[in-house]
Amino acid sequence: MKNKVTSNTQGRRSWSWQQYLEEQNAEAAPVTLFTQAQAFPSRRCGFKVGMRLEGVDPRHPSMFCVLSVAEVIGYRLRLHIDGYSECYDFWVNADSPDIRAAGWCRDNNHKLHPPKGYNETDFDWQLYLQSTNSQAAQQTLFKTQNTLGGAPCGFQVGMKLEAVDRKNPGLVCVASVADVIDQRFLVHFDNWDDTYDYWCDSSSPYIHPVGWCEEQGRPLTSPQGHPSPESFLWEEYLDETEATAAPRSAFTVRAPHGFQVNQKLEAVDRRNPMLIRVSTITETEEYRVKIHYDGWSDQFDVWCDSDLCDLHPAGWCHRTGHLLERPAGLCLLPSPSQGVCPTPGCRGVGHIKGAKYTGHHSAFGCPYSDINMRKEAGLPDRLGGERVVTLVPVSTTLPGHTPSAHHHGNQADRLLLGGGDAGGDAGGGGGVRLRGRPPGGEMKREPGEQPLSLLPLGKRTTPPDRYR
Repeated sequence: MKNKVTSNTQGRRSWSWQQYLEEQNAEAAPVTLFTQAQAFPSRRCGFKVGMRLEGVDPRHPSMFCVLSVAEVIGYRLRLHIDGYSECYDFWVNADSPDIRAAGWCRDNNHKLHPPKGYNETDFDWQLYLQSTNSQAAQQTLFKTQNTLGGAPCGFQVGMKLEAVDRKNPGLVCVASVADVIDQRFLVHFDNWDDTYDYWCDSSSPYIHPVGWCEEQGRPLTSPQGHPSPESFLWEEYLDETEATAAPRSAFTVRAPHGFQVNQKLEAVDRRNPMLIRVSTITETEEYRVKIHYDGWSDQFDVWCDSDLCDLHPAGWCHRTGHLLERPAGLCLLPSPSQGVCPTPGCRGVGHIKGAKYTGHHSAFGCPYSDINMRKEAGLPDRLGGERVVTLVPVSTTLPGHTPSAHHHGNQADRLLLGGGDAGGDAGGGGGVRLRGRPPGGEMKREPGEQPLSLLPLGKRTTPPDRYR
């Protein structure tokens, strides 16, 4: 594994936000519009390469794994899942709520998945640190949600709700609360594997109380394998599962963001997440924004949640010591350690197959080449089996708001929408590929090039609870 610390000294003084904004006759998005997780950090990053910690695997959000700090760039960390290929490495900010100190799982009654080849019951942190000649990241380096204050989470493990499948945003599905940590909880879709799970808080626009779809006149996707998907009734299902509905009082309403079209900011490049680029907001919805990477074709544009931790105010990179990729056409010269990539605007940094390769010199390895824009970079699931995880999505923007299809549960097909903003998955082109095995053994099929429209998120109402 190529562990390294990357500095932000290359050409930082030869380009300025102020001059660029004047030339473009544009304005930067005000700092006040960003969440605390997006804004300028209050302290320096203290993590060092080689430190060990625990954290959530973004491709298996229910799993806490043993991790190593593989790279530090400013306030960002590339984390390696110990025992597995660098292809599964991922990036987080140093204050991410998804990372915890060694021993956190033991102290908080969570299962820790040890490195490959280690036994779960016998894994011991002290012995592991000694055998790897490494040290654990100190507790003081981590920031938990509790430090932000706020009311305790009103959700409890096992409660039922209705939730948007963020990898298939045309579907609202029967879901359960699978875990609760601080003010966040894990949404799990009943009878599907954890690759569709996601963490959120009570104000998420993707979650709704039991009965919301019925009130809104929208279809509800019942659990995989449900015997009567067309006649699914919550009252019966709650009785069968001996579960309770999450109380409506637990759901809170998120205020719409204040971002405006044409405002500038800094955004992580979704196709090459080691980079942060000068970007522009080109469209907005109530809770989402469309990001354009300045100087690049709009085929690379992406929709994302307005509170995504990969969005930052202008000047964030300079403040944290992270190299900012200036607009294409104004870019730095290719990295001396990399060959010359034939893709216009690309410096040869990064690779379509992830962090295993630090650079490329051909269209085959370029995240932005035409051949890779027409296909997904898929990896075998690190846990084995037939599943394939998406490493880099096909670049597809979300269509309009009106649902183009209605689906009910117990179906083999759950359609994947290109360019979704959860987990970075997107629809593939050509044929049908299989992904995600539910407990019953049936595979979730995702037909390529059949995007579903995103259901309008709507406003929550607060009628009396009918499902207790």
